[in-house]
Amino acid sequence: MATMTSATLNEQIISIEEAISLRDNSSSRPNFRCPECHQPVRAHKSGGHAAAHFEHLERNANCTLSHVAR
Repeated sequence: MATMTSATLNEQIISIEEAISLRDNSSSRPNFRCPECHQPVRAHKSGGHAAAHFEHLERNANCTLSHVAR
């Protein structure tokens, strides 16, 4: 289940709401990172059954914030 609602940007914690606003109003893709494993993540808007959240670009089995492969 999607639960990561904060990430880092330039070593500062950023909320999913701030990240979506930055992403939507930026000409370049912001470099959001997982606060636990520091791997790249992307911001997803809420929709369907999922709330807004960050998701790793590549699953990371060693990170507790990464989605579990189905």
